[in-house]
Amino acid sequence: MLALTLLEPVRNLRWRSADGLDNSASCPAGTVFFIPADHGVAITWPEAVQFLSMTIDKTEDTTDLSARIPASIIRFSSKQCLQVSEIILEQLGEGAEENSNYFASLQSVLVNLLLRNAQVAHSMGGTQSGLSAYACGQIEAYLKANFRNPVSVPEMALMLGISAGHFATCFRESFGETPHQYLMKLRLDEAERCLVETDMPISEIAARLSFSSQSHLTTALRKYRQLTPGEIRRRGRQQRLR
Repeated sequence: MLALTLLEPVRNLRWRSADGLDNSASCPAGTVFFIPADHGVAITWPEAVQFLSMTIDKTEDTTDLSARIPASIIRFSSKQCLQVSEIILEQLGEGAEENSNYFASLQSVLVNLLLRNAQVAHSMGGTQSGLSAYACGQIEAYLKANFRNPVSVPEMALMLGISAGHFATCFRESFGETPHQYLMKLRLDEAERCLVETDMPISEIAARLSFSSQSHLTTALRKYRQLTPGEIRRRGRQQRLR
């Protein structure tokens, strides 16, 4: 058996199982693809994505749990699997052979988590939390077209016919971040572009992107990009002079 744990979110991931069925989804960090032995799958990565691949051999400890899992691909999300996978990756970078007992224990914990989560996901009918691929596409297109304007969670939830609370939860499961964080990224990307490519006053850029003030934009850039508007503009000018 093989388990692939995504260590970062990925949008529009596509895969084809052995039965020829095409699937696609936007997956948050912590998404696991549990692939049984002798069951092929072809994954199309839209971008470079960091993931941890774990082979699960049949042993006395795993046979009982693995016997309850069907011979089909199971996809689920698990924060615990993500956290342990990140620790394992860190240990690999530091030289796991220096503390082999600790590394073996981490592997054992992850295998147990993977098997138990796969079993639970199967017992729930393979249902996945989060938005469908179609709904993700709708929301992405809407945000890219309207991020300069005031946008609210209730407004987007209404588009999909679900409650605001349910939408916020599903959005985070699908995109790996909150609607506010996603919207902020779009606005800050555009703010950086305007600062680098135009001489537009910072206050005007802030107003055009629905920031309450120039100070609000400056605070957001410092928090998320560790740069002030002035620093971004100066860097842009320096690059143009080279």
